[in-house]
This record gives sequence, structure tokens and C-alpha cells, in this order.
Amino acid sequence: MNIFDRVPSEIFNPLTGSNNRRTWNLLTRLYEQYFSVNSIPDYPDGYLHDKVVKEIERFLLDAGWENESDDAAQLTTPIVVQANQLLSRLVDTGWLDEERVGLRSFISMRPSAVRLFDLLQQFTNESPQLLGGNVLLIYNQLKGVIQDPKGQASGFVSAAQLCVQLINSLGLTTSRVRDLMKELTQEDATPIFVRRFFNEHISNLYVRDFKQLRTENHPLRLRYEIIEMVNELYFKEGPRAALLSGYAELQGVKQGEEEENLERDVYKFRQLLDVEKFLRRLDDVIDAATQRAIAYLGYRLKASERIEEVILDTISAVIKTGEAGLPIEGKLLSLDLLLSEERLRIPSVAAPKPTRTALKKREMTVHERAIRMLRKAMIKHREATPTAMKRYVEAYIQPGETVNAENLPIENVEDAVAYLVMLRLASITSRHPESISKNPLLRNLGFSVILISGERVDGKYFNTPNFKITRRVNNAS
Repeated sequence: MNIFDRVPSEIFNPLTGSNNRRTWNLLTRLYEQYFSVNSIPDYPDGYLHDKVVKEIERFLLDAGWENESDDAAQLTTPIVVQANQLLSRLVDTGWLDEERVGLRSFISMRPSAVRLFDLLQQFTNESPQLLGGNVLLIYNQLKGVIQDPKGQASGFVSAAQLCVQLINSLGLTTSRVRDLMKELTQEDATPIFVRRFFNEHISNLYVRDFKQLRTENHPLRLRYEIIEMVNELYFKEGPRAALLSGYAELQGVKQGEEEENLERDVYKFRQLLDVEKFLRRLDDVIDAATQRAIAYLGYRLKASERIEEVILDTISAVIKTGEAGLPIEGKLLSLDLLLSEERLRIPSVAAPKPTRTALKKREMTVHERAIRMLRKAMIKHREATPTAMKRYVEAYIQPGETVNAENLPIENVEDAVAYLVMLRLASITSRHPESISKNPLLRNLGFSVILISGERVDGKYFNTPNFKITRRVNNAS
């Protein structure tokens, strides 16, 4: 069987016209004979036109097109003409490329078509994945990149691509499980169903180290260390600059696109953090497929090829029992009458309506009222709004006056809260001055707070960094 027999031929109808299935078989034969990775052309420009035509003639003879065609004109057409017509069709539709060099014509396959066949072959022959081995390859490759970011930039790109392939393989396995189960349920013979289930579902689709994925020693645990190494290369200035320099030296990278390519590869690495989601999805799909196969197999073993005989035998036994005048007994048959007063449903009794009672508002006790008032007073004394800060400055500082922290009075709880808020405003102003000017609530306070670097204040209640408050004249009340 050809490895590409599972490819649906309907998707190639716009390119190949009629007899699309055999045209597809011809394409796969030409690929395997002349254009695969293991084939070396006779000339740098490809294969001679006559050689490809001879191969198409052999294909037509093996397939028997001249005998099975319904077209009378095609039956009388020489096979060499048919081969040239097929070759011209493949060239016109873009699968093959014909180039004339001097007096000779050379045939080659388009790179996009070769890539398509390579992907189909990889999909068809792909064996169960070894997730642990792929993770170890990525981990070891990144360790080399950490030691020499510039020289190992190509290794960083390859490891990122391997991360994508690892995630895609899990999604691909999930899709293949679903497709296989749809195909298996169409099998009529139970032995074929059992053989295909164990050969294709169990042996070919399971991840080979699936059983060890949840163990502590599985290499998948290294994904967090991989992300840490990637972050070190991405965020630290030295390794990042060296890695970008290595990107600039890679072939195919345009100048100025190093940053974009690096961010794209880092995103590929971070997909490893979502591997648990794909594994849970794979678990659910495989469990559902296994349960479905077990139920389907159980039904086949219990009922297949016997249910009709059981039904016929039951009907015959019921007829004979009725003719003999004997009562029919069984688990599904009752001796009582099907319709009688005893079998009628008992009428339901309406439930009495509940008695509604009015809700009463609970009165607070004296103790609860006192606690509530005390809590309100505490909240009021600890108010840290811009209005409270402005009120504190207007009470103790004259317009245009500057007062240091050690001279600020603290006579009650409100003053202590205002002092601490002033200290916080001074800290914010020293680090991010724009945050005060951009805040509409803090922009119109009417005073400014500046932190005095290197000085501290040891007051009656607090030991804090020193700061000073200046009240503006134009905002004085």
C-alpha cells in the first residue's frame, strides 16, 4: 500500500480534473522515484523530459489506463501521447516544473510540492512521541546557549522550533485518535476491529513515555528551568545583546528584525507552560476513545451475530406457550392485567399553603450601637484623603512657609496619619515625580512634599526619613 493512500483525493480536484485518484498515485510515484530526499537527479537542472515520460508510460501500463478508460478516443491514443499529456497537465497545474536548457528539457518538482510530500510522509510514518527526549534536547541546547549566546544563536532558534513541534505533536495525536475511532467503528468484523484497535490505537498513537509523564523524574519537570534560562537570555542586557548579535549573523535574518525574531522564538519557548493543558486534553480523548472501544467491543462480543437468533427464538417460545394455553412468565412480562384500578396512579395531594409572617426589623443593642459609633470614629480619625491632608497643612503651615518633618506637630491620631501620608508622598515624588502631576486628586493639593536624601528624623512617635513641606501662596485659604 502506498504511504499516501489515506490522503483524500477530493482536495486535488481543482488541479487534476478527472481520474484524480490515479493522477495522485502518479504524483506519489514520481516523488518516490525521482524527487524525494533520497533521490539524486541525473543533472543539476533535474531529469530529462524523455526519462520522466518513460516512467509515466510504465505507470500507465501498470495501472491499465488504456484498458479501463471509457473514452473511445483515448483507447486509440498511443500510450506515449497519453504520457506526454499527463506530464503537461502536471506542469500546467503547478506540481512539476519544466525548464529548457539549450536543446534539452529538464523536469523537476516545485519546492512547495516537495515540502507537501515530505509533510505527508512525516505524518504517515510518525511514530509515538518521546516527550522526555525532546525536552532533554531543548534543555541541553539551552545550556550551550547560556555559555555562548552569540555563537549558539542558531541552537536557540532550533530549540524554539522543537518546542513548537512538541506541542503540535500532542495536538496531532489527539486528532489522530478521534479520526481512528471514527474509522474503527465502521469495521464489521470483530477480529479486524480488535487487531486494528491494539495495533493502531495502542501501539502507534500513544506517547511512548506516556506512563512516566506524571513521575517526579520525568524530564518534563525541566520545563520550568528551560523558561528560567530563556528569561535570563531575554531580560539580562549582556546575554540579550550577545544573542541579538548572533541573530544578526544568521542567514535569512534581515537587518533590524533581530528583536522581532527573538520575541517570536521566546514566545515559542513559553508554550511549554501550557503543556499540562494539552496533556489533560490528550488524557480525556484517549480515555473516551478507550471506553468507547471497550463498549463497542463488549456489544460485539455479546450481541453480534446472535441477537437475531435470540429474538426469533423468543417469538417462537411465546407463540407456543400461547397456543398451549399456559401463562407467559418472565422478568419483562407481568401476570397482572395491564389496565386495572390497582395499576392506576394515586392522585397527588396538594401541599397546604404556608402561613406568611411579617418580617421584623431587629433592633441594635446598646453595646452594638456603641461599637458601631466607635468604629465610625476610628475610620474618621484615620482618614487619609487629599482633603484631610490639605486640612492638616492649612492648620499648621502658613502660605509660602516651608516646614521640615521634625517641626510638624503630632497632637492626635489625625495628625499621625497625615504625617505618614506626607512621608509616602515624599517617597513617591522622589522616585516617580510624574505620578503626582498626572493624578488629578494630588495635583491640586496646594502644597509640595520633597524627600531630603540621607537624613532621618527621630521624633516622639516615629523614626523616619526627613522630608519638607512647602505650602503654595496662590492656593492659601
